[in-house]
Amino acid sequence: MIDLIRIAICDDDDEQIVLLRRLLVEWSEGKPFALVIDEYISAESFLFSYPDKPCGLLLLDIEMGKISGMELAKKLRKENDMLPIIFITGYSDYMGEGYEVEALHYLLKPVDKEKLFAVLDRYTKRHTPENEILLNCEDRTLHISPDMITYCEAVGKKTHVHLSDGKTLVCVMGISELKKLLTDGCIFCHRSYIVNLRSVRSIGKTEVCLDGGESVPLSRRLYREVNDKFISFYAKK
Repeated sequence: MIDLIRIAICDDDDEQIVLLRRLLVEWSEGKPFALVIDEYISAESFLFSYPDKPCGLLLLDIEMGKISGMELAKKLRKENDMLPIIFITGYSDYMGEGYEVEALHYLLKPVDKEKLFAVLDRYTKRHTPENEILLNCEDRTLHISPDMITYCEAVGKKTHVHLSDGKTLVCVMGISELKKLLTDGCIFCHRSYIVNLRSVRSIGKTEVCLDGGESVPLSRRLYREVNDKFISFYAKK
């Protein structure tokens, strides 16, 4: 169950921000969660605040000042941030690019209330730990899918999260705290390592081999549990 949703509006038109805020408040009435709305008049102001004030959903205009909404979306995706985005714009020319950055939806101005509400309802149904988690990293908070994670490694009080595209995120949370955010498919194979069973190629007596060719330690006491969960995980497919 979602207790709170934080939605950001990024648009350089003050009247559009007022309209979207009114619609969001109307949509949230009677919902079983609290709604917090943040407002930004430029992509620059959003990027400045986002590391310290992460949101769960972004309503984003495309045609803005120095940094367009599309450029903002591409910057987030380049950093592996899968923050859900709803593009709201007066132009249909960018629809193809919207799919490239995996936007949740694309709405044309003037915004149709029923269409917006339908997209927001779909968002709340999909907004679950199985589909998305928030990682507190050194310089920002990122929305990512657990499926992107291959393995996690405890390094001091921090955790290095290794992704399927070869990138590594440094999280400021301990590995046990991070484990609470992950799905059942991500398990401890060692006190300092978590593996995503989706990325496991084979299991040996002392190590787990991953699809990318890497291997991580497997502790003796966890061998049976990891092996059983690996077999069970793929038996369900």
